[in-house]
Amino acid sequence: MIDTHCHLTYEPLLGRVEDVVAQAKRAGVDRMISVGTSPDDARLALGLTRRFDNIWSTVGVHPHYSDKWLDRGAVDAVIDELAAEPRVVALGEMGLDRHYPDPPMEVQCRALSWQLEAAHRHAQLPIIIHNREATDETLAILRDSGLAPSRFVFHCFTGRLDELEAILAFGAMVSFTGITTFPSATYIADAAARMPLDRIMIETDSPYLTPEPHRKVRPNEPKYVADVAAFIARRRDMAPADFVATVDANADRFFRLQSR
Repeated sequence: MIDTHCHLTYEPLLGRVEDVVAQAKRAGVDRMISVGTSPDDARLALGLTRRFDNIWSTVGVHPHYSDKWLDRGAVDAVIDELAAEPRVVALGEMGLDRHYPDPPMEVQCRALSWQLEAAHRHAQLPIIIHNREATDETLAILRDSGLAPSRFVFHCFTGRLDELEAILAFGAMVSFTGITTFPSATYIADAAARMPLDRIMIETDSPYLTPEPHRKVRPNEPKYVADVAAFIARRRDMAPADFVATVDANADRFFRLQSR
């Protein structure tokens, strides 16, 4: 099983990364993608791919850090450099987040625009989208980008069913985290149950969002993606092994992991 989105560079995972990887493997999670949230973080994640043959990484600027990277030349240079690395399998995460007042939306939009323009230069790479309370704006920008909708995955889906329908109509993949298992988030579980089987992926977004029945455990770890899979399989009335095989095939296809 693969955890398609985790942050192994974040403390407290990085300080015990060997144990985190070993525990994941014991839980059947034998592959993981450590997603970059800034140029510096992306370099750190790439370093992990050189230590572990079952880790891949990405490069991008998360909207929360868009006000720290205001030099387009510097952002472009890092993206162009790391995108050429065989173990870098996606651009992102990038996107928009209206949950907090800062960074200002114009700064977030500018960083997203820069990265989408860079994506034209790196057509071999899919794109991980962070979207929080900004679905309409995000979809409008992605439509205007001229990039193929099939290159995008909306990670950590937390929206309403109408937002899910809009994303699916656009043509992107959608990924679900441990939030899907929370009793307070039945609408997200409903969304996961409605997903077309060829468009769904799963992730932990660790060290955050530990799923039930481990919700009080901190930090979240890639090993717990197995609980996300089991929960969604039950909601879809599927055998867990069949669901895992499906989402793994989707991840392999989307990130082209078999060729990397």
